[in-house]
Amino acid sequence: MSLKDRKSVDKLITKWSTYFIISSTLIGSILGSFLIYYFQGEFPYEVLNGGLIATIILTVVEVIKQKRKKNNLPEVDERVIRNIFRFFTYLSHIFLGLLFITLGIFTLLGIESISIFYLWLFFISYIWISGIGSFIIMRK
Repeated sequence: MSLKDRKSVDKLITKWSTYFIISSTLIGSILGSFLIYYFQGEFPYEVLNGGLIATIILTVVEVIKQKRKKNNLPEVDERVIRNIFRFFTYLSHIFLGLLFITLGIFTLLGIESISIFYLWLFFISYIWISGIGSFIIMRK
């Protein structure tokens, strides 16, 4: 493959990769809705509506973002990518460590069951902290 071909393929992948991610989100919400319908017997229209609305909003944001872009500079460079990778690595290890320490403490205290609600809170806090942290790292 020549250098000219690689540059054209790189431009194509750079332009359409976000749309692939957005369409994968829509496909995931459709698949999840059908799986819930198959296993539980009722179709969750709110999941499908949320997926469609999220897809529309993300597509509009991406179209506006690409229309406003005037140069060919990438949004992130190797240093930013490395910093984001290190941040996610440290954060995931910290959260896993906290989870194991907490489960160990609960086991030593004799607590045999933990509400799923608390595990969901822990998981959602991980997603929030990692998302906000990655936005901060990308903007520096």
